[in-house]
Amino acid sequence: MLGLAFGSFLNVFLIRFPEEESLATPRSHCRHCDHTLAWWENIPVLSWLILRGRCRQCRAAIGIRYPAIEFLVGLLWAACFLNAKPTDYPSLSANIAQIFLEAIGFSILCWLLVALAVLDFEYLWLPDVLTLPGTALGFAFTLARFWPHEQFRELPAILHLAWTSILAILAATAIVLLIRLLYWIVRRQEGMGLGDAKLMAMLGAWLGLQGSIETFILAIFAGSAVALIWLLALTFRKQSGGWSTLSLPFGTVLCACALLEIFSPHWLMGNWQLLI
Repeated sequence: MLGLAFGSFLNVFLIRFPEEESLATPRSHCRHCDHTLAWWENIPVLSWLILRGRCRQCRAAIGIRYPAIEFLVGLLWAACFLNAKPTDYPSLSANIAQIFLEAIGFSILCWLLVALAVLDFEYLWLPDVLTLPGTALGFAFTLARFWPHEQFRELPAILHLAWTSILAILAATAIVLLIRLLYWIVRRQEGMGLGDAKLMAMLGAWLGLQGSIETFILAIFAGSAVALIWLLALTFRKQSGGWSTLSLPFGTVLCACALLEIFSPHWLMGNWQLLI
């Protein structure tokens, strides 16, 4: 239920933030006729079904993206709580605290990833207002998730965790910056935006070095497959002009692969022998 509610807020954010509108006012309304929605028209997913995907006032179509995002975030939040597992902490309270920290932390990350995926797909834009606070939250989460265990409350252990997380953030960012530099040397134009580097920093903070690298490798394969399919489609339609400058929303692919890494960590390395 919380996931559905935050998915509904995400819809508001994705519509109003790119237009630099207030997220608080005015109340939710139809973008075609400005009809202010009643409370029962604002129920996630259910209202769209009741209204049959149309505004009650002007009958303008309400895109399926609205219930899709609400349902997706709700599903991901439920999956985060179901996926959180107790560890070998000796006390019950420590295990419960661990479960809630894991579930809440990764729920926040999923919300950020869905938001960034949609913005990059629609605008080729990964805004700093999401990636930079997301990196800070990931760093804090890395330290907090081990807090229930007493040995990680000592200063040397905290410093070690902090340093490991900082290295993961820097290394994940450096991967994109290096590719960006090499592309510039070869073609004298940007191949990857700085937004992708900041997104990788966020993934390094949340998923660690191995998790972020696995996500990046998976995204390269997935992005290449998407680009190949797109180019084949253009070829069949005889619209190949300008294909060499095709802009691929790589951030969207990264976010999708990061979701896979959250629920199946180290999937790539664990199945590497099967892949080769």
